[in-house]
Amino acid sequence: MDTLKQQALDYALGSLPKEESILFEALLEKDDQAQQLLIEAREDCANLSLTSPESELNEELRMRILENCQPKQDFDPFLETEQITRLRSNYSSPDVRYTGGGGSTDLSSVKHTQVRDELYRIYEKLIELTPLVSGDSSASAGDFSDLRKWINNAHSLTSQIEVTLSYPLPQEDPSARSAQRSLLAALPSLIFFIERIREDSATLADVRRIFYLCRDQLKIMRASFGDIDPSRLVDDEKLRLHSAGLLRSKWWGAEHGYFSANGKTRCGHFFDGPVTERCVEFAEYDANLYCLANILAPRSGNGEFHLELLKDAIPGGVLAVAMAETKIESHAEIEKIVQGTHRNGHIPHRDYSLWGLVQESMHRGHQNVSIDAVQDNPLYGCQRYGNGTYLWFAWPSIENDQEGA
Repeated sequence: MDTLKQQALDYALGSLPKEESILFEALLEKDDQAQQLLIEAREDCANLSLTSPESELNEELRMRILENCQPKQDFDPFLETEQITRLRSNYSSPDVRYTGGGGSTDLSSVKHTQVRDELYRIYEKLIELTPLVSGDSSASAGDFSDLRKWINNAHSLTSQIEVTLSYPLPQEDPSARSAQRSLLAALPSLIFFIERIREDSATLADVRRIFYLCRDQLKIMRASFGDIDPSRLVDDEKLRLHSAGLLRSKWWGAEHGYFSANGKTRCGHFFDGPVTERCVEFAEYDANLYCLANILAPRSGNGEFHLELLKDAIPGGVLAVAMAETKIESHAEIEKIVQGTHRNGHIPHRDYSLWGLVQESMHRGHQNVSIDAVQDNPLYGCQRYGNGTYLWFAWPSIENDQEGA
């Protein structure tokens, strides 16, 4: 009891180590005593705040609190649309749950030498970058000098990613799709914020965003290429529950860039509980969310898009939904991307690749559903409702009584 109470207090204070936090979050799903102790710990923390003198809120904290107080996007009408009703009626979890890693190839199998070398160089550079933006770095305390020095000494990733994408990569080649996942999911937004540091226009929030994006990008690359960093991949493949709260803390109020466009993210409250079982699965889930965000962000009518994770919308699955207010012509573009039509028009070919990565991931995660059956069981899709475009994908949920992490 005392140990559990201490865990609840440490979790409320944010001092519980990462792996123990994941275990504690999993315990909250099924243990009423743990839930009660966490409530008490949070009340104790709130009472403690009453003893401190008044002080002026940090502007960033103030803005985040105001954002959180805004009413969340109402997805209920969308959940009653014909396609989601069909999904809800026909969805069934696979007998053997997919836990990631099925899209992995070897970097050595990338046939284009320049692409292979550039991917490895990007990975090595981001390994160098990580400690410069971590929680104990000087940049996290507001001193950007070391971070800016590293960025100025590094070759421009912005130009290199464009050059790398220009090389022909055969779509039927699995290593080409791994390259696209590594170049198109989290990397464009990461480069967007790195350039802000270079231009001396960054804030502490940007440093935190770089940390999240850098961490995600490295995991996505390890999950895509099994030979890029085998020793770290061993840790990524361990059984370790990842909660929906980890996604919300990363996306809540975040700015997201995709090449020349950027948008503000708004999140719902998500659900409480685990969403993936291993880092390699979390990396793939992350990549899918980035793909949806990358398609929507450049086409948002008001400069923002919404994310929500819904566990009760479909039986046995979690529904990830991204929504943005869009003009009719912007929605028509997104429909063409989803349908794979008009590839020779003005829509960048890389946008078709984004949706292709989501499609491929859905079929790995639902091997019990044939490609033909997706018409009746829309595991992923696009729909206009009201003045918005909704993109979604379904993912098998984790049983609440699952043991261990």
